[in-house]
Amino acid sequence: MCSSDLIAAYVMAAAFDVISVIGGRRHQWAGQLWHAGTFVLIAGLVLCLVTMLTGFADFVRFGERRDTAIKIVAIHVSVMAAVFMLGVVDLALRLSGYDERSTPPAVLIVTILAAIGVCTGGFFGGTLVYKHGSGVAVGLTAGDDLDRASPVRASTSWASPDRASPAGGQVPPAVVLRR
Repeated sequence: MCSSDLIAAYVMAAAFDVISVIGGRRHQWAGQLWHAGTFVLIAGLVLCLVTMLTGFADFVRFGERRDTAIKIVAIHVSVMAAVFMLGVVDLALRLSGYDERSTPPAVLIVTILAAIGVCTGGFFGGTLVYKHGSGVAVGLTAGDDLDRASPVRASTSWASPDRASPAGGQVPPAVVLRR
């Protein structure tokens, strides 16, 4: 997925705008940063569309049925949808005042809100991946007998006796399945 690039695009657009406002209308580079923020935001919106498609594919395969995980999914989707809408409003404001010599205050506010929102949505998305395993492919090794009806949890423990290598050392597993 492109989620880290999406976060970077929104945060960089906000950083460019803050620096542009600090520079003010009297510096040419302030206007250049304002325009650079516009291009980065356009890339961020395109990435947002791609990431929403991959996120929807993950959601369709999301097997977690605990209330906590479902609430996190709902929060993540809501926050990221709001961020996308803020990005569209931000782009519309930018294009309507593209001849400005630095970032207008209204655009700065919307850009900062979008950057805060994308970081918040990223936090909840990370919780889905790292706590609930959404979008994580768990592979089984040859000889593993996994009853589909039994609950399975992921563990990354290296101290498992069944993970010892022939030389006696521990083999670092990517994901070890436990019942």
